[in-house]
Amino acid sequence: MNILWLRRSCWALVVVLMFAAAWLHFAGRINLLTADLGRHLVNGREFFASHLILTTNYYSYTNPDFLALCHHWGIGPFFYACWQAWGFSGLSAVYTGILWATLVLAVFTARRSAGNGAVVLAGMLALPLAAYRIEIRPEGVSTLFLMIEYFLLSEWRAGRVRGAWLWVIVLLQVVWVNVHILFFSGLVLTGVYWLDARLSFAPADNRCRTINWIFGGALLASLVNPFTFFGLSQPLSIFQGYGYDLVENQTIFFMLRRFPGNQVYGYFLMLFLASLLLLVARWSRDGGWRKVLPQALLWLFFGLMAVKSVRAIAMFSFIFIPVVAESLETLLRHKRQWRRLAGWTGVGLVFLAVAWPSSLWSPVGKFAPYVAEERHKKAFFYILARPDIWSGLMPGVERSADFFKSAGLKGPVFNNYDIGGYFIFYLFPQERPFVDNRPEAYPVDFFKRTYSPMQEQEAVWQAQAQKHGFELIYFYRHDITPWAQPFLLRRLDDPQWAPVFVDDYTLILARRGGVNQAVIGRHELPRAMFKKTTN
Repeated sequence: MNILWLRRSCWALVVVLMFAAAWLHFAGRINLLTADLGRHLVNGREFFASHLILTTNYYSYTNPDFLALCHHWGIGPFFYACWQAWGFSGLSAVYTGILWATLVLAVFTARRSAGNGAVVLAGMLALPLAAYRIEIRPEGVSTLFLMIEYFLLSEWRAGRVRGAWLWVIVLLQVVWVNVHILFFSGLVLTGVYWLDARLSFAPADNRCRTINWIFGGALLASLVNPFTFFGLSQPLSIFQGYGYDLVENQTIFFMLRRFPGNQVYGYFLMLFLASLLLLVARWSRDGGWRKVLPQALLWLFFGLMAVKSVRAIAMFSFIFIPVVAESLETLLRHKRQWRRLAGWTGVGLVFLAVAWPSSLWSPVGKFAPYVAEERHKKAFFYILARPDIWSGLMPGVERSADFFKSAGLKGPVFNNYDIGGYFIFYLFPQERPFVDNRPEAYPVDFFKRTYSPMQEQEAVWQAQAQKHGFELIYFYRHDITPWAQPFLLRRLDDPQWAPVFVDDYTLILARRGGVNQAVIGRHELPRAMFKKTTN
């Protein structure tokens, strides 16, 4: 009895450490300058103030009437209420908790059909991928809803919950369709189990009738949005209207070439292929496809989705945990030494996460810039106990907006894509952005024939500057597009423009002889302080 108690206590400690590491993996300071969060908060403010649900671009002065359904309208009021109640630090903690709860549910789901060793190993292998996208976005809610629905469907299939519980899925779809466009992944999930039931049971079977009602109910529930059929069909058309290439929508192979130093992309491919081998081996071991069909189809869908668009890597990782844990349990059930090896490997990864800051599984390194004392920069438990380190805004991120308002700067403003959400949060409606980070809210030609060319071609810039009467240029300095840095260098060399503010994040230039001439007189920065550098 004492040995059994000791073993359980040790496993409990390992799981606690795994979840502690996960918390720090999911936590992060907010770079409001490049995040969508600022716009989501204003969406919430506008909703509470006037019950406004956006159907047009609304924010910019270039395309305010362009049709753009705000399919994620419901997340704005939620984020705004959290921010109003607890500030940016509280909002950080809430979102971290959403991602953390998703992992806990994925691990719990896996534990229903696999032992401790397989579950811990699968969870730790998935953790670096689960933490790939921790910026506060609506998709965090999507991953949570995905795992809730997966848990209910897998438990129902295994006979551990009654069919009545599946009606929770229908209720979730009503919320999901109003907070994020990835609601369609819930329909895919339910559709997979509907297909599995059709292939596994007789049409008259109660289980078949139950899933018929749930799948149909989920489809109907997805019509409960302000845009009805248009909202339901948005996932089929939204990416066709993108005139601006987003990093998050690129393929895994593009990202490997573009960011060869980022370990996540190669690691994802390794886990994708390894889990494929596990599923094939399990398929062969079970002697049929029916036992593995739902998991195999879901692994395939979310895996290929992540290969095609890296924004789906996190969703794949949460599905990976129960799929791989159950596969390991099935394959190693009668192989005691291999089961021990799997368990000890999982335990080893947990201790790497806690004790080796430079490892892929450790979240500690990203917080070093926010830790004052050198001796604490690698201290896992010290950082975990300090919410001021892992939550809230990045230091100094508000400075340029504060300067803009205190100096009394006036537009029209030319800003770059990255800074759009920040601009809306701090300056709308007194000033409107030229562009913001919603490619679907602008015509394709706007990006292809105006926004990008005006930074690449001087003649286009001059024509647009005259057309819009730009008084200010407000730019996120670390824009990695090929045209951004050459454009900034040309403007710094342009005698018509004077730099009046610069920090680690942004650069503001004012047009000489315009409405901001008095600000130039007080705040102009010497050209000598700017120099071209190479990465």
